[in-house]
Amino acid sequence: MEIKHERILSQEEKERTKRQKLIQGWDQEVIKNSTVFIAGVGALGCEVGKDLALSGIGKLILCDMDRIETSNLSRQMLFYKGDEGRFKADVGAERLKLMNPFMEIEIFTIPLQQIPMDKYKECQIVIAALDNVQARMDLNKFCLKLGIPLIEAGTVGFDGHVQVIIPENAKDVSGKPLSFGNQDKIIEDLANEYLWNLDEDNEEFGEFFGAQKAIEALEQQIENIKMNNINPVLEKLKLRAKKEVETNYIKYEKYLQSTPCYRCVVPIPPPLQNQVAACTLKGVPRTREHCAIRGEVMFIKKYDRQPDYDNIEEMKETLEYAKKELDQLRARVLDENIPPEMKGKIEENELIILKKNIFETFGGEFALEDMENILGNKIPAIQSVSSIIASIQSQEATKLLFLLAGTSVGPIMNPPYLNYSGIYGLFDQIPISRSEDCVGCGSRQGQENITVVVPIDATVGELFKAIREINKKINDVNWIITNPLTKQFIFNPLFERGRTQHRKLTDFNLKNLDEVVLTTFGKEQGESEIKQFNIIVQMI
Repeated sequence: MEIKHERILSQEEKERTKRQKLIQGWDQEVIKNSTVFIAGVGALGCEVGKDLALSGIGKLILCDMDRIETSNLSRQMLFYKGDEGRFKADVGAERLKLMNPFMEIEIFTIPLQQIPMDKYKECQIVIAALDNVQARMDLNKFCLKLGIPLIEAGTVGFDGHVQVIIPENAKDVSGKPLSFGNQDKIIEDLANEYLWNLDEDNEEFGEFFGAQKAIEALEQQIENIKMNNINPVLEKLKLRAKKEVETNYIKYEKYLQSTPCYRCVVPIPPPLQNQVAACTLKGVPRTREHCAIRGEVMFIKKYDRQPDYDNIEEMKETLEYAKKELDQLRARVLDENIPPEMKGKIEENELIILKKNIFETFGGEFALEDMENILGNKIPAIQSVSSIIASIQSQEATKLLFLLAGTSVGPIMNPPYLNYSGIYGLFDQIPISRSEDCVGCGSRQGQENITVVVPIDATVGELFKAIREINKKINDVNWIITNPLTKQFIFNPLFERGRTQHRKLTDFNLKNLDEVVLTTFGKEQGESEIKQFNIIVQMI
């Protein structure tokens, strides 16, 4: 990755950004000659785009294939009344250009997976402002491969998070690894590991164990004993750990210069919503959301298409189906909560209280907006939280741009994962660690963890169908399914009796949330990027 100082600051740009120049270490040319990719031009993407545009960024690449809806106008500050129906990326680019007419903007209204890799290589940083897990996982994979820092974030209601992801192969303009400043944590963890492995017979640290026993017996002397006997040992171990890190720097380098990736934090993504819908048609709804999905499935079954969320009559019909399912769910739960010996004998006031509790548990009656929110997999959102989370993304992006240019205006957020609770006004940094068996950056690259949803009476063939909805390239003649616990073959196309597409999963003693492993062989093993799928089977 190379930052070329090709864009020249105009006098007006210098005048506009002169207050930034007062920040220690600031060089406006670094910002001017930087390119940032923003994936998602929604609530977070609009805010980050605004922040970077006003700071004087040289170029933004915006990607979003969604069109503006009326509900976007309360949270996505680049869009106004009258913009409905237009692409978010188009309108966002127009409004950002008004804020900073000196920058370049390029837009894409196609899936980020279809954007040429050269466009990602053009960027110093990628911002993930996305609303779905699959896109996050793919963006994480691209950035790890290309060595581009990724700043991922999301919000749900009054809560939000930000994660700074620095790949192991991320380099600054001179080719040096980015300095994450993680050495102190490595030393601390290593010293703790030494501590747990200490032998009580070790004369060098014998006083440590004696001190621990003294603490248990004499609590009033704890602080004094720690000062005289415990802390010196810990300091010795910390010095030993520091020496170990310095002596074997190469061994620990990847932890010092990189952060956990998105898949370290989200190793197993949630299931596809359409799989839940398909299974809900066959199964019995267990939640309010299942009832709404069942209503949509009933509409699809009748008309052989999905309801149009903008057509009130079609949504009303879907709503009626969902209401019936919700009434039946409440009735089933009521029946389940009355013991057989009490049926017909329970007092009227007790029955009223029980019905009231069940009603509150599953929420009130469905409204039209509830249907669109549930069926469209919408999440609760409020602008104030989006602006807070996006500002942290923008701030970390700015610091990273300077580090990539070989200078600094401040260290990267450490720990690199932050949670925000708007209810309590609290920021909580989470000390996450790289996972050795991560499918993104660890030893399990070439594998993938997925969750599939199937009916409780599903066959092996239906399991393959669910897997192909996630990865269309799966051809069952080239894959073997096994139970990792029992080592039992569930499907093996190499043998006639192993071709079990017609048999039920329960025939192999599989239960809800059990894991199976899908492994490729033969020609496809050489061609497939993923050689093994670790699959959580959710049965509805």
